[in-house]
Amino acid sequence: MALVLDSLIAYRAGAAIKAAGARTCRLWHYATNDDWATVSAAGYWNGARAHIGPGDIVHISGDLDGTPFYRSIMFATVPASGNVTTVQVANA
Repeated sequence: MALVLDSLIAYRAGAAIKAAGARTCRLWHYATNDDWATVSAAGYWNGARAHIGPGDIVHISGDLDGTPFYRSIMFATVPASGNVTTVQVANA
């Protein structure tokens, strides 16, 4: 499946974390029926590029209609063209 933008929700509108001299980073939650292989595939997050930025973190509740999983990712790059890249954050 494809990213469902309406399911990508900022934890609180306007809430963001900003380090001195750095861009503002946001925390997101994303709920989907897609499995981890789909959510982590190249190009999956491209449809969100107007809303996300490098350093933003997404908590993912996935495969909700199958075998549910939880993962956290961080956007590594959000280029104007090409694929958005992510890294998985260790879930401790």
